[in-house]
Amino acid sequence: MKDLHSTPFPSRHTSQRDSCVFQHHSLRSPDFSQAFVGGQKGYQAYRDLPWDLQKIHQSAIKIRHLEPWKIAVIVIGTAVAAAITIGLLVYFLAYDQKLFYYNANVKITNIRYNNEFSRQSSGRFRDLSERVERLIDKTFYNSILRKKYIRSRLIRVSPEADGVTAEALLTFWFSSTDSREALRERVGKILRRGLKKYTGPLRINVRSSTVSSK
Repeated sequence: MKDLHSTPFPSRHTSQRDSCVFQHHSLRSPDFSQAFVGGQKGYQAYRDLPWDLQKIHQSAIKIRHLEPWKIAVIVIGTAVAAAITIGLLVYFLAYDQKLFYYNANVKITNIRYNNEFSRQSSGRFRDLSERVERLIDKTFYNSILRKKYIRSRLIRVSPEADGVTAEALLTFWFSSTDSREALRERVGKILRRGLKKYTGPLRINVRSSTVSSK
């Protein structure tokens, strides 16, 4: 008669532990490098992989085997697309800008009118235009409108009872939505402030100097 105590019975806890170990090993990520080795057997092993793991493995193979010229094409295409985007942005920003013109009348009291001032090619006219334009340029280059200011040009010298009036054309680059009149007042204030600070040979009547829209 067999000894009942000597016959090992399967333990329920042992069976559950073995099942957990089996599941743990079965959930481990399979070795992709062996999936395609061994002909039909390797292919079958790959087919047995979950669909999401197959997709990841296929993407890895495609990236690894991407040819250098394809990478170069992708890089160049990205650079061209970025350049086009920047160019369009600059174009539309510039397209929203508009040239604004103002007349600046500067009253000078220590110069007497001469017929040569009627000709822009004369020496007197060129000398006065150089002084006036330099004064106006310096005034706006040192102001808050320095990025909007383009240039000034003396266009006319008119006689006055106590001197002359030098008329200069001022050119600015403002947004098309800006108010021309509001900007005229700002330009006038900045110009008069610069005329007050002027210490050159010209004697300027600041109160009689004005800015008007063209």
